[in-house]
Amino acid sequence: MLFACGKRIDPNRFKDVKIEEGDLVFRRGTGTKSRAVLNADSLGIYSHVGIIVKLDEKFCVVHITPGERHKGDTVDKVKAESLDEFWSNKRAIHGAVFRFKTPIVCAEASSQAIRLLKKGVQFDHDYELNDSTMMYCTEFVWYAYSKAGVDISSGKRSRINMPVYGGTYLLPSDIFTNPEFKQIFKF
Repeated sequence: MLFACGKRIDPNRFKDVKIEEGDLVFRRGTGTKSRAVLNADSLGIYSHVGIIVKLDEKFCVVHITPGERHKGDTVDKVKAESLDEFWSNKRAIHGAVFRFKTPIVCAEASSQAIRLLKKGVQFDHDYELNDSTMMYCTEFVWYAYSKAGVDISSGKRSRINMPVYGGTYLLPSDIFTNPEFKQIFKF
C-alpha cells in the first residue's frame, strides 16, 4: 500500500476493470486546468480523455495533457501509462470507460493512437482543432477514431466565450454523449 494525503492507495485498484483496445478513458481532474475545462464544458462531468491501447502485451492509456511530463521530457507530448497512473488520486476525482460499438473500428483507432505516440506528437497549447501537427486530449482521441473512419463527436463542437480562450473547441462531452458509445465502468 502507498499513502497520499493520509489516505491508503492501492496501486492495483483498477486491475479488474475490463478494458479493451480503443476504449475511451475519461477522468475528472483535480487541477486548475481541469476546473477550466469543466467550467467551459456544458455538461462539466469529465475534463480529460485518453484511449486504451495494447503495448508489449499490456493495456495502457495513451493520452496527451499539459504538465504531466515523463521524467526527462522537455515538452508536453503524447504518452502511455497504466490505468492506475491515469486515474491516480492526485489526478482524478472521478473516471469512466466508454466503449464504441464496432470492435474493428476500436482496434484501428488504437493502432492510430500508437502511431501518434511513436511520432511524439506534442500538446497544442493553442487548442487549434484544424491543425493536427499538435493536439489536445479530445482532439487526439477524435483524430485517432477519424483515421479509423468514424467521427466520434458526430460533428459536435462547443463554442466558448471566456477571457483567455474564446472559440470553437472539441470538449469531452462532445464525445462521451455520442450514443455509439456505451459506458462500461465508472467510479
